[in-house]
Amino acid sequence: MPAIAPALSPIELLLKYNKPVPRYTSYPTAAAFEIGIGAGELSRQLAQPTSAPLSLYVHVPFCRHACWYCGCNRVTTQLGSKVVEPYLASLGIELKLLRAVMPQRRRIAQLHWGGGTPNYLNQQESAQLWGLLEQHFELEPNLDASIEVNPEFLSRDEVLHLRGLGFNRISFGIQDSNPEVQKAVNRIVPVEQLLRVMGWLREVDFNSVNVDLICGLPLQTPERFRQTLALVQQLRPDRISLFSFAYLPEQLPLQRKIAASDLPNQRDRLMMLEDAQQLLCSSGYEAVGMDHYALAGDSLAEAARAGLLHRNFQGYTTGGELELLGVGPTAISQFPHLFTQNERNLKAYTRALAEGRLPVERGLVVKDAETLDRRELIRQVMCEFAATIDLDHFSGEWQELQELAKDGLVKLETSGRLGLLTVTTSGRWLIRTIAAVFDPQQQQRASGSCLV
Repeated sequence: MPAIAPALSPIELLLKYNKPVPRYTSYPTAAAFEIGIGAGELSRQLAQPTSAPLSLYVHVPFCRHACWYCGCNRVTTQLGSKVVEPYLASLGIELKLLRAVMPQRRRIAQLHWGGGTPNYLNQQESAQLWGLLEQHFELEPNLDASIEVNPEFLSRDEVLHLRGLGFNRISFGIQDSNPEVQKAVNRIVPVEQLLRVMGWLREVDFNSVNVDLICGLPLQTPERFRQTLALVQQLRPDRISLFSFAYLPEQLPLQRKIAASDLPNQRDRLMMLEDAQQLLCSSGYEAVGMDHYALAGDSLAEAARAGLLHRNFQGYTTGGELELLGVGPTAISQFPHLFTQNERNLKAYTRALAEGRLPVERGLVVKDAETLDRRELIRQVMCEFAATIDLDHFSGEWQELQELAKDGLVKLETSGRLGLLTVTTSGRWLIRTIAAVFDPQQQQRASGSCLV
C-alpha cells in the first residue's frame, strides 16, 4: 500500500509512541532470562566440537568514580591493584574452567574489553590479562580487538601500550563537552584532554576510533549540544554512538543524584537528535542502525550497506555470525539457541569460582521456531530498516503495522503471501517501537526505557 503522509510532527509522533521499549540487543531480551538455566547448559554448549571462531567479551568492572547517568555493572573504588590482582586471579580460574569443557582451544576472531573502565588496569595488569587470554584461546592473526577507555585517565604511554598489546579499535566517552553538563553528571574531562587523546590514538594508527555521546543529560540544551557536535567534527572519529539518556532513578539509584527538573524537555531532546543527524550525515558519516554513525570506509558502515549488520549485548556489530562468550561478572554469552549471564554481584561471582564452578547466574534456552523467526524479523528491522514478513504466520502483526503506516513510520507492500516492510526516515526515530510489534511479551507487559 502507498505510504500515507504523516499528519503528526516528529515531536508529536515521539510523544504518541513514547512508551517503555527494549533496545533489542537480543531477542528474547535479558528480562526473559531464568535462574534455572546455568553452568550446565553453558558447559554442554561449549563441549560441542566446532572449528568456528568466537567473539570474546571481557568485563572489567572497576571505576575510579561513578558517572551519575551510568547503568553499567561497576565497582567504584580507589584501591587500584588491591582489587585488580584478586580479580585477575578469578578471571584466570574462570578461563581455566571454560577451557576444561571445550574439546579444543577455540579461535578468537573478535575481542572486546568493556566495563566499568578497562583502563583502570595499569600496563602490567592489562598485559597480564592479555596473556591469560592467549593462554586459553588462539587469537587469530587478524583479530578485531577493541577496548573501552576513560579519556580522563589516559596517557600517551598507555595508548602506545594498548596498541602494542594488539588492540586495533578503541572507544572513549565524551557524552557532552560542556563543563556544566559534565559537572551535573560527575564526569569531567576537559576538551583539551579529549583533543590530546584523539591525537595519541591517531598517532599510533588505531583502525577505528569510536566516541560515545549522550543526548538528554541534565543541563543540556540544543545550543550546548551543538558545541559538542562541533568538537566531534574536529576530532572526526571513525564511529559515533549517540545514545538517548534513559532516566530510571527507581531502577538505578545513582541517577537519583540527577534532578528531573534539570533534564531537557522532549522537544529539545528531539532537536538535539535531529541536529546530530543533519550535521553528521552532511559531514561524511552514514547512519547505522538507530543510534550509530560511521564514516563510509569504516567496517560498520560497510556491513550496514551489505546487509550484514547484527546486534548483540555490545550493540551493533559486524560479527553477528560469531558465537559470543562473555567472562567476568554480569557478562552475557550468546549462542544461536542459548543465552547465559554470569553472576552480577562481584562477591557472588568470586565465590562461585572459589568453589570451582562456572559463575553463571541465569540464562535462557531458545529453540522454538516461532521465537527464532521473531528474532530474525526484529534483527532485520533494527539493522536493515526493512523486513520480509510471512503473512500467514504474522497476520496480526501485519494489521498492527497498518496503524504505524498511517503515521508514516513504515511503508508496507505485499508480494503474494509476503509482506514487505520498509522503515521511513520518520520511523527511524521510533525503530524500537516498530521492532516491538514482533515481540508478544512487550505487547503484554511493557518494559525497557522510553524513547525520549
